[in-house]
Amino acid sequence: MCGIAGFVQFKPGQPLKMKHLEEMTETIKHRGPDDKGFYQKGPVGLGMTRLSIIDVENGAQPMCNERSKIWVVCNGEIYNHLELRQDLEEKGHQFASRSDVEVLAHAYEEYGDKFISRLRGMFAFALWDETFQKLLLARDHVGVKPLYYTTADGSLLFGSEIRALLAVDTVPRKVDTKQILTLMTLQYVPTPDTLLKGIRKIPAGHYLICQSGKILIKPYWQLPQISKTAGEEKVTSDQEKSLIEEMRYKFFASVKEQLMADVPLGAFLSGGLDSSMVVAAMTHQTNQPVKTYSVGFENERDFNELKYAQKVSKFLKSQHREIMVNANMLNDLIPKLVKYQDDPVIDPAILPTFVVSLFARQEVKVVLTGEGADELFGGYRRYSFDQLTGGVKLIPGWLKAMVPFVTNRMKDPYQQAWHALNKTDLVKRHMAWSRLCLEETLQGLAGEKLLYEMEHSKVEESLERIFEGAEPYGFDNLNLMLYMDLKTWLPDDLLNKVDRMSMAASLEARVPYLDHRLVEFAFSLPSSMKLRGNTGKYILKKAAAKYLPREIINRQKKGFAVPLGPWFRKELRPLLMDTLHSEKFQKRGYFNLAKTEEILQEHMSGKKDHHLILYGLLLVELWHRRFIDE
Repeated sequence: MCGIAGFVQFKPGQPLKMKHLEEMTETIKHRGPDDKGFYQKGPVGLGMTRLSIIDVENGAQPMCNERSKIWVVCNGEIYNHLELRQDLEEKGHQFASRSDVEVLAHAYEEYGDKFISRLRGMFAFALWDETFQKLLLARDHVGVKPLYYTTADGSLLFGSEIRALLAVDTVPRKVDTKQILTLMTLQYVPTPDTLLKGIRKIPAGHYLICQSGKILIKPYWQLPQISKTAGEEKVTSDQEKSLIEEMRYKFFASVKEQLMADVPLGAFLSGGLDSSMVVAAMTHQTNQPVKTYSVGFENERDFNELKYAQKVSKFLKSQHREIMVNANMLNDLIPKLVKYQDDPVIDPAILPTFVVSLFARQEVKVVLTGEGADELFGGYRRYSFDQLTGGVKLIPGWLKAMVPFVTNRMKDPYQQAWHALNKTDLVKRHMAWSRLCLEETLQGLAGEKLLYEMEHSKVEESLERIFEGAEPYGFDNLNLMLYMDLKTWLPDDLLNKVDRMSMAASLEARVPYLDHRLVEFAFSLPSSMKLRGNTGKYILKKAAAKYLPREIINRQKKGFAVPLGPWFRKELRPLLMDTLHSEKFQKRGYFNLAKTEEILQEHMSGKKDHHLILYGLLLVELWHRRFIDE
């Protein structure tokens, strides 16, 4: 696990030198505090900061092939490096270390660009072919690890985080106002865009080639198309048993592969099904108790799930530790953690994720987590709600007109569900399920700059492209929603959050549900094996029956809620008020000040809960101060 950064210059005599490479990597040293390394020759520079996980003594990067003509830096892990190494050694390649990263240089030498499709793992790497003067950048199948790039002053620059690119003075810091609107709509900015003009994300499952001043981006992995729409398949009792066993086998194989490490490892345990199943699979494949870590909130009973984590830990006999978060901790953390959120997401769970990462880092360098299960197997309530779309279409117009009078008095998710179910356009319905707030609320909140973007651009353009890419699959509604989340919400929000906060604590987080073979298996399943009636993650729950208590398997999904609502009214009120009443915020032009004040007062009085909108406003302002004003 590392942070990587570097550049390649299109024209001779360009100004980038070793000092720029050192400055770029210095900004991301939290990703790898154990070591650093550089390669700079001619037009290219590769840099890394290392968190030593595999071959601790001899795995320093950059690494090269025998002739020192192919150089590579990599962030992440190549889980099948041993079998790749055996194949390459049989073909005559000689290795200088046990590192998984060294395999990349030899595999490229043997197979060319196609070697990427042979990899299993979570990775973002840069490879330089000195002979052909070619830079290759690649990102793992589902986007567990980030990779950003930009072109500036005749060069291509790349890095694990945007801040590495901003370390070079020639990279402009210009806000893409359209993406402020996107962030306040979806809670994240979809790939390939970011909040900064000209800085882009390499899409998951893609690689970039830069050669002779030309840049080309290609996919190396896509979901395989199946011969029959999964939603139309009927499953017999015998077939169901077979699929459940296959699910167990593939998941346990993924967990076993991701136990690979030369350093201590553990797991995050929330007490929900997803993380509990990860710990169960670890427990059944190791010879010692698993170290597990949970986070809770002081004096906030409605937000704590620690009792479930404790039950799972007791059942699986893990070595369990817990840490509590309080509002005073967040008063300090919210402004400080912005420096790790150059590609921000409006997800308050970022805050406790950092706390538990820092807590776990006291004992381990690697943790396994439960991200991805909901998006693969239909775990969110919106998936089951969306099945009501057909019924809503049959409601007479006069009755529909009366419904908003009822739903306007309801709390989410019911109000949001009604708005979504009334959208016949699939893109708009997906947006309605994903929105930070209702469309009319955002319209009222938009200031001059965002109103201009609303009139001249469409937030849904990037989503429309993904919908178009899904057409060949012939997905039913459920699988289409899962596909959209696989391409957007998962990499751009959840995995972004876990990567940034775990790496801010110099901790490697692995996600066994997102082995690309398991992803392919999930999308090959009939919809009834994922969502049955109102029961989401049906196949996972059946697979877990051998390993977990029934209470854990069947309890209602709660999500990682953070008590910002009450805290914004009390302990965090000064931070919120000082920021949103500041001269800087009021002069930005992003938000309507009268509407902002109305939302503030409604929240403070307890009339409504606007904590997510308020967190979004707070985050945008703090991000602007950190990455634009400085």
